[in-house]
Amino acid sequence: MTVNKIYFTILVIFSICINQYFGYRGVYPIDSFVHFDASYNITAGKHPFKDWWLITAPFLLYLQSLFFFIFKANWFSYVLHASMINMVFTLFSFHFFSKLGLKKIYSFIYALGIAVLAYPAAGSPFVDHHATIFSILALYSLSLAILYEKNFYWFLAPMLLIFSFFSKQIPSAYLFVLISIV
Repeated sequence: MTVNKIYFTILVIFSICINQYFGYRGVYPIDSFVHFDASYNITAGKHPFKDWWLITAPFLLYLQSLFFFIFKANWFSYVLHASMINMVFTLFSFHFFSKLGLKKIYSFIYALGIAVLAYPAAGSPFVDHHATIFSILALYSLSLAILYEKNFYWFLAPMLLIFSFFSKQIPSAYLFVLISIV
């Protein structure tokens, strides 16, 4: 087993487990059951803006409803959603740092730090975390597109920015203006 595969495996397990741990610590003021209830309503055939008013963008709700569809509507699938986003952010950060030329051990340590700091602060899906994480991933992708001139990264950057915008408009709208200049 190569060092990259070992780092990758550790990052996957750690980023999921640490968020699952903090997601089960209890209900905090930052927790919002609006997302839980609205995602459940989507699985029941109702949709935001048509059947009820929504104050945020709907991406988080539809993504959560997919988790509810697969794993049933329970706290495990609710927290697993946040854990998966934490894992994706951690792995992409490791990839980004490695592509920048950092030693693998440093990339691994920085990615572990991101796994601890990114989503475990909330533990459960939260629009601000989704929007911020997708915006940072868009910046990672844009940076790699500029550095390596790969079409994949050029395609991925706007897609991540769209995911961010449809999670919450504020960070992605500002970022869109900055990225448009590039």
